[in-house]
Amino acid sequence: MSAALIGLNVCVAAITLLGLGYFARVRMPRPPVGKYEPPDVLVVMAVVMLAPLLYLELPRTAVAVVFGLVLCAALQFTLAPLLGGLGAALLAVLAVAVTGGLALADRTLAVLVLTDVLLAVAVVGVATMWAQSGFKSVHTAWFAGLLAVYDLLATGLSSVMDRFAAQVMGLPFAPLLAVTRGDPPVALGLGDLLLIVLFPLVAAKAYGRAAALLAGALGVLASSAISVLFATGTLTGAFPLMVVLGPVVVAQHLYWVRRTGRERTTAEWRAGALAAVPVTAASPVLLAALGTPGAPGDLHERVRPGDWVALLDGEVVGTGPSAGSARKDAARRGTGAVPLVRQV
Repeated sequence: MSAALIGLNVCVAAITLLGLGYFARVRMPRPPVGKYEPPDVLVVMAVVMLAPLLYLELPRTAVAVVFGLVLCAALQFTLAPLLGGLGAALLAVLAVAVTGGLALADRTLAVLVLTDVLLAVAVVGVATMWAQSGFKSVHTAWFAGLLAVYDLLATGLSSVMDRFAAQVMGLPFAPLLAVTRGDPPVALGLGDLLLIVLFPLVAAKAYGRAAALLAGALGVLASSAISVLFATGTLTGAFPLMVVLGPVVVAQHLYWVRRTGRERTTAEWRAGALAAVPVTAASPVLLAALGTPGAPGDLHERVRPGDWVALLDGEVVGTGPSAGSARKDAARRGTGAVPLVRQV
């Protein structure tokens, strides 16, 4: 069992790194979802809460078909930026069909491996779509906190998730990252895996690379810590991982907001702007730039507390009330290179 637990956490770490790499290199089409608001998080939570109850009432074959269709769609939009829409659709249908055929042929190990691979790709795509389409750090924190409460109720204080796991275990396309199907199985739920992958991507967008790497490391560490408790026999049954992971995500969000002042918006991230960093004595380059009399026009005189400034080679080359407007001002003034952007 210890080897299986190590394998599970190695898979979690690999999927997290895959998500960070995909997020950094691929720009997914922006879905017409508008702007995420707190009610949107509540809608997602309602779906998460009601889905297991619905699946418990469906025949196992129907559950497998539903999961297969959802996974096929997720695979298609994940692979589309890499292979094109038609190529991604053909590959997604083929992968789902092969997995279903192996299930009918009772090739359990092959089905388990293929389901894990397809689930990993789909989770990376869904997490990237959410992060790149406007899902904020604060939304993820609320989502994690609500999931922690729900997981405590559904897994720790009731048998809902136990019965759901028994219903889907062994099915093709089951929403579990499973390494073994023993008693107890070594597996991680889809919701847990999605949040472990999602928050590093949201942190990368909102706060930068350091926040993303910390989020990824802490997510894997949380999963590994629970695995150690299983390996030593301290835990023997299903454990609500979100009770640990949720507070870890919320704490990181609060830390980075307090450190940076606010999170970077999706528009600023797409424009390549950096997260807001207050001007202090530890910002000598910015302070010197603000006092540089050689700045174009009267830029150094126009800057006020709360404004954004674009910097290039230690000089202010653009200003504005937002990061994007400061960059546009720099471009309008003929700045060829991409400047750094900071808030005063």
